[in-house]
Amino acid sequence: MLGLFVVVFAAGGITIAVANDPSAAAHGDPPASQHATKDPAELAAAQATRNQAAAWIAAQVSHGVVVGCDPAMCAALQQHGFPAANLDPLGASAADPLGTSVIADTAALRSQFGGRLATVYAPEVIASFGSGQSLIQVRVTYPGGAVAYLAELHADLVSRQTGGRDLLQNARVQFSQAARADLAAGQVDVRLLMTLAALAHRLPVVVRQFADAGPGAAAGTPLRSVEIALDIKVRHYSRASYQHRVVAFLRAQRSLLRAQLTVGNSGSQPVLWIEFTAPSPLGLLPGARAQN
Repeated sequence: MLGLFVVVFAAGGITIAVANDPSAAAHGDPPASQHATKDPAELAAAQATRNQAAAWIAAQVSHGVVVGCDPAMCAALQQHGFPAANLDPLGASAADPLGTSVIADTAALRSQFGGRLATVYAPEVIASFGSGQSLIQVRVTYPGGAVAYLAELHADLVSRQTGGRDLLQNARVQFSQAARADLAAGQVDVRLLMTLAALAHRLPVVVRQFADAGPGAAAGTPLRSVEIALDIKVRHYSRASYQHRVVAFLRAQRSLLRAQLTVGNSGSQPVLWIEFTAPSPLGLLPGARAQN
């Protein structure tokens, strides 16, 4: 029987379904090694998927959290620049992945932990790569279990919806239609809500779009990046002066709200991308935990 865990919060507008890979050994299937193939093409595809997942984790996941992985995945992560000190190789003797914040769910770990990865230890998928035996899902681990995590995620969604509606009422911030929809739905990472509100207190802001949910992420995974316009007309400021003030303000934030900043162009328009690392923290907004 396939391991399947589904939680639906209709009132909050969030639906999350977490399921094991159909090929996973959730209930006594043979070890991953018995599924191994010597087909060079399949081996090459598995290696490509591992590198793709490792590159995404190294670029998108905070280097301050501990990532659990099988030995091959840990080696790939280290090769892509993730610090070795924050990798937890989950060998065959590992009883559980507790002590990690994120886990790279590969065929080897699905064989080792079975359905417990999805239903107990790591309920949320924030990115997914490949398929079948090559499937790698990047999951958020939670020591309190899946039910507690998803309840807290729901409470956080309600707070993000409230915070998004408040930000939509801020006359100093302009939003594209798509950005307004993301805010109203509670899809925007709490750190972005806090950053935009603080920035708008000092300077007007034009938000073009939110992004960065992660490929194959579960429904409800917060968007962790925002694109803001740099060519807006601000009284007393040239474009260069406006950009300098925005960047200086964002770089001066405390560590929790210190984002990755990239200045570039979207089409012919100069923009600034503000991006926070995964996973998105829960419970930062007032009332996020009280609603559990």
